[in-house]
Amino acid sequence: MERHKFAFISNSAELGEAVKSCSNPKTEDIIIKLSTMEEAIPLARALLEEKVDVILGGGGTGSLLVHSIGQPVVKISRTHLDIMQALMKAKKHGSSIGLTSFAAPSHGIESFEELLSIKIRQVVFNTTEELKLGISHAFKEGVDCIVGGGICRRIAQSFGGEGIVVIPSNDVILNALKEARTIAIVHKKERENTERLQTILQTIKEGVIVTDNEGNIKIFNQMAADILEVRLKDVMAKPLLTVFQGTGMLDVLKTGIPEVEKIRRVGNLNIVFNTIPIIINDKIFGVVATFKEAARIQNIDRKLREELYNKGFTTKYTIDDIKSKSLSMKQLFGKMKTYAHSDETILIEGETGTGKELFAQSIHNLSTRNHGPFVVINCSALTESLLESELFGYEEGAFTGAKKSGRIGLFELANGGTIYLDEIADISQNLQAKLLRVIEEKEVMRIGGDRIVPVDVRIVSSTYKDLWHEVKVGKFRTDLFFRLVVFKLSIPPLRDRPEDISPILNELLYKYARNTKSVSNEMIEQLKEYQWPGNVRELDSFIKRYVILLGHSMTNVQLFKDLLLELKIQSEEKQEVNREVPKETLNISKRALKKQLEEHEKVIINKMLVKCHFNKKETAKNLGISVNTLWRKLTS
Repeated sequence: MERHKFAFISNSAELGEAVKSCSNPKTEDIIIKLSTMEEAIPLARALLEEKVDVILGGGGTGSLLVHSIGQPVVKISRTHLDIMQALMKAKKHGSSIGLTSFAAPSHGIESFEELLSIKIRQVVFNTTEELKLGISHAFKEGVDCIVGGGICRRIAQSFGGEGIVVIPSNDVILNALKEARTIAIVHKKERENTERLQTILQTIKEGVIVTDNEGNIKIFNQMAADILEVRLKDVMAKPLLTVFQGTGMLDVLKTGIPEVEKIRRVGNLNIVFNTIPIIINDKIFGVVATFKEAARIQNIDRKLREELYNKGFTTKYTIDDIKSKSLSMKQLFGKMKTYAHSDETILIEGETGTGKELFAQSIHNLSTRNHGPFVVINCSALTESLLESELFGYEEGAFTGAKKSGRIGLFELANGGTIYLDEIADISQNLQAKLLRVIEEKEVMRIGGDRIVPVDVRIVSSTYKDLWHEVKVGKFRTDLFFRLVVFKLSIPPLRDRPEDISPILNELLYKYARNTKSVSNEMIEQLKEYQWPGNVRELDSFIKRYVILLGHSMTNVQLFKDLLLELKIQSEEKQEVNREVPKETLNISKRALKKQLEEHEKVIINKMLVKCHFNKKETAKNLGISVNTLWRKLTS
């Protein structure tokens, strides 16, 4: 059974006891509060804030509370029968009786005078002071006894007279309690609905304000408080005009005309308002406004634009993903952390496969722009015209084949974040000039457009070429070079840091095999002896093949040796193709010649091994040598 919490406020202790005796202790808790009329209103409001369901009030106090607070207040009214019973008790003290009434005289009292053979003088009051003055005058005019509430008896006694308290019958009190229960149930449902609505409103990522038809604030969610930097309790139920100016809500309340996406200045903020009137049966009952700070809308717009592309807008890697033990790399990490906290441009140099994009992503994540977009584009992969349209965007009809709605450029999409220009050395002179302007002016113009778009972008670029050499031979602009290379990071190749092979290897094994595959220390040493012209990318490819092929009728050791031998053969073949024999090498000694012949012999053997799919017996047969001789030549 549902339990209720009531509070009874009165100046009559007798009436309080009567109310408590009539209540049901199994279903309701009764709090009895004795109070003057002046104290009753703040007391009642405080009790309601403490989650009291209904306030009950007796006599004049009850009338005052109903008038000042409304629901949930129930007045325990005195009936004529209750008054008559009190008058009969008062008659014992004399035939002239004073009857107190709050705000207005009691009607129908004249019949009691004839019925009880008494004389009644009504004392009407609105305040305690008026009551005291009225009772004083009544006694001076010969009244023998005062009939009214508990305070009336106390005042009468203070003047040396008698006072009788009017106690409503149990039926009256029970009816009042019944009404209180009904109000409590209704108000509980209203509270639940209100709390449900408030919960919904608190989840909305927009400010919400609702007013009544007089412009008083009725609903005000937490987001509205956060945007406008106020406290909920400071604005609720207050006139909107006294709290905020410039919202335009009162204009809508007056005209009934909605306003959509209207930018208004409230305090120091630019706020976008959507305001609609609450109209029922052609009558305006209030307005509802939803709003966001303009800066937040711009941020949302940026995020929406980011989602137009799937690639290059988020990072996958941080500095923790770069596995290294070498001193040179640790020094490089220190520089990267320092450079990342600046907004200046950074050039990353390194051979193919060294992980330049990994460094670029790490820089972005270390910077204050880490919550912004990270946009990537390979400058060598696109034609000049296509690269230009990707970088700067274009307007509708800018060229044949242009999208009808135009297209946002990558610089705009990277606003507030980082753009990574991979292989920057390969861009044309024309694009170099346009890129220089973007860096200097921090603005772009779409192809076919006539509007300047400001951009706030950090530029990180990379190249495997010597960019300064490109400048010296006239392929790259000097001014752009110095704009792009405020800071520079040079990533050493893997062959110059063999100590990094072990941590990188472990990371790759975990990536592809969850550490279920193993590589011995001897194998690692063999990997260190290899030059790795493809750097980390080549090592990644090697381990991937090793993990996939392991378990296919080979031991891990044998598979490892064969795969590594394959790498060496491929590397030597590439070197052989690109090798030009200098004239000075023609004049060589016998010893040097023997060494060259041995190396050439190894190349022939390795090629035959690949041709025979690493079948040693078949390889030896095709070469016209024994298997033992083949093993000796391979291991020498």
